[in-house]
Amino acid sequence: MNFCALDTSFIQADDTNTTFIRASISNLTHPNILTNDIIGVIMDINLYGLLHLTENEASAMNVQVDNFEQQKELYIKNATTLSKSLARRGISFTLLTNRIQSVHDVLTRMGQTNNLKVEGIDCTYKLPSGIRFYSAHYKFDVFRYLSSLVQERYVGLIDLDMIAVSDIPTCLINIVNSNIPVCYDISDQVIPAYGHDTIIDDMKKLDATIGEGRWCGGELIMGPPDFFKLLKNEIDLIYDKYIISLADFHHQGDEMVTSVALERLRNNGKYIADGGTLGIVGRYWSICTLHPQKPFSYFKNCFLLHLPSDKNYLAGFDYEIARQRDNFIQKYDMYRRQKKLLSIISNLIRRLRKISLR
Repeated sequence: MNFCALDTSFIQADDTNTTFIRASISNLTHPNILTNDIIGVIMDINLYGLLHLTENEASAMNVQVDNFEQQKELYIKNATTLSKSLARRGISFTLLTNRIQSVHDVLTRMGQTNNLKVEGIDCTYKLPSGIRFYSAHYKFDVFRYLSSLVQERYVGLIDLDMIAVSDIPTCLINIVNSNIPVCYDISDQVIPAYGHDTIIDDMKKLDATIGEGRWCGGELIMGPPDFFKLLKNEIDLIYDKYIISLADFHHQGDEMVTSVALERLRNNGKYIADGGTLGIVGRYWSICTLHPQKPFSYFKNCFLLHLPSDKNYLAGFDYEIARQRDNFIQKYDMYRRQKKLLSIISNLIRRLRKISLR
């Protein structure tokens, strides 16, 4: 990379701790690289992901695996791809796990020990065996962990089947500098699938004062450590009710509890920005959905792209050969189109077989 005539005296801070960036750049070979690197250094944000490992539980969601070892390696590969994409933009990522040695063993075998920071975490919440999204419930322990990081200014939890594809948006820089929490409102995906009344009725089982019934995705939630302390406190107040009423909910998982807790915080005057409408994050399904999904062209400009039905693609994806956004978008767009075509052909074959058996 050849950076020429760069004015390095570009950082100023005013009395409100808002950071302003000014760079005089000429003859710049890779402007996107420099922009992301500069922003990454200035932004005081550390992101974390969770890999809770336990055998014989419903923890591998939206993907088929043959055994537990395959499941473990798949998620570790996802975490490595995510970590590389964030490092590219100057953002620190750490994988939290309840089995740190097991993760290190896989990383050593893969030759990826230098590409993923791993820390251990105690998982303390009590769960009944067989519950859907079993491991995702331990995100509540991550909220506790993040609330303890008082030395850090701004932290966040993101899912492993994600990838940073675009430059860090200006709005995210402003949000971090202003210590504003961020969640991802996916009500437009959940309400058409299950019905708003169903969602509100279920949420009212945890808190009778719930009225909006907004649904927040579990793939991204960020804020200063004191926000996560408030969030965990709200979760602890409703968690026992959730466990007691598990069989009555349309959905089992962390998103139910977190969505109620976030509405309780909003009702108490806490402002929480929506990362979806701001282009910070987007969840895209490459399979048939129960909701009217926006076209991929809408999601491809998001900073973080969540691909829950494409864990295998992310695991086998060579990030080094598509470090630039346009390369990744082109490769993934081709993959999802081929996947859709194969799905159509497969469905057609099944229909023809049914007809032939009549």
